[in-house]
Amino acid sequence: MTTEPEGDPAESADVRAARAAIEAHLSRMDPAPERERDAAGATGSSASREGRDEDARDGGRRIDDATAERIAREAWDAVSAATPPPPDPGTDRAPARGAREPAEVTELRGRAIAVARGLHQLGYHLDETLLPGPDMAAG
Repeated sequence: MTTEPEGDPAESADVRAARAAIEAHLSRMDPAPERERDAAGATGSSASREGRDEDARDGGRRIDDATAERIAREAWDAVSAATPPPPDPGTDRAPARGAREPAEVTELRGRAIAVARGLHQLGYHLDETLLPGPDMAAG
């Protein structure tokens, strides 16, 4: 057992979270099994091999800014979906003071923040509302 994180130890936890979110998103979008993609890329010109080598350094997958935004938005949508609605003052006479956010929501919010920061660190340009910060609109 080792205390080193999986992957490149120089990468931040946010970048690793972003890469995991990218992989999860692409695996949902790409129905072709990994073996079929590998077999299809096994032959080709030296130029295409160079491109594959470059892709391999980038985790084997490339996405554009729009896809990165979709991935970040999916993470924030999961937070919104898990967040219970605010209490209704008409039916809830005494809102709970010091009510805490459910653990699931806290975990999803932390993941969404890590994914957004990681995508930003990887160089993707995200809509400002998706970036964590004091005035962020996403969470």
